[in-house]
Amino acid sequence: MAQTAEEIASQLRELIRSGAAAPGERLPTMETLAAEHGVSRQTARQALNQLKAEGLVEYKGGRTGTFVRERPGRRMVRSRSMERDHLGYYSGGNVQHWRLVAGTRTEVATEPVPPDIAEVLGVGAGEPVVVRKRLNGDPENERFRQLTDSWLHPAVVAELPALAGGSGLGGIYDRIEEWAGQPIAWEEEITAATPSPAEATALLLPPGVPLLRVIRTSTVRVEGKALIAEVNDIRMSGELFSVKYPLTRRGAATWPVAPATADFYQD
Repeated sequence: MAQTAEEIASQLRELIRSGAAAPGERLPTMETLAAEHGVSRQTARQALNQLKAEGLVEYKGGRTGTFVRERPGRRMVRSRSMERDHLGYYSGGNVQHWRLVAGTRTEVATEPVPPDIAEVLGVGAGEPVVVRKRLNGDPENERFRQLTDSWLHPAVVAELPALAGGSGLGGIYDRIEEWAGQPIAWEEEITAATPSPAEATALLLPPGVPLLRVIRTSTVRVEGKALIAEVNDIRMSGELFSVKYPLTRRGAATWPVAPATADFYQD
């Protein structure tokens, strides 16, 4: 009985994931797949297109064929500490040499805030909010880059109009700390997302590669109340980067630990 495109894709996917079809290896042509599985060329094409959408294979143009995509080796582990570089800006320790990607600039605009960012920032979804957008990257490695959208609370911009323009030496974090008279408290949430076409283009993402997304909040206390002054939406390749962090012992896991007994296993 003829197989479906999904069944053919599943078999090819297993060959790739098991290593039986190695990176760089050419896969059977659509004609060969159609003959082997008793299907039309259209069904074979659908199977290959599905694998391409998943980032497992790539076309190399013309009549060259479809190949198992070569994936990057070890990812770059992104430091999630804050340091201060020689220019006086805050950044992660292992990306202090990153700069704006050539041909780009920091874009400052007032735009409707997306619902997920609005919820964190504490404003209404779609409310006009000042956002500072930039594309940063490693000058020595074109593929290492990230998109950063810095959404600023309207109350902070009202007090610090410079945040809507040239923020001055040290950037927005220096201005916020000077205004608040205290250090910013940062917190991050790490998740994944499917890139938009614009994000995939900016980050040079092959089809099927997800975004590693870091949502960082900058909190200060104003008149005794916590205020999230900024929400930073950072996106990078989920294939090229990873985040590593220690696990903190808390509660009953604090060393030295008490021996596990039957009392630990209660309904």
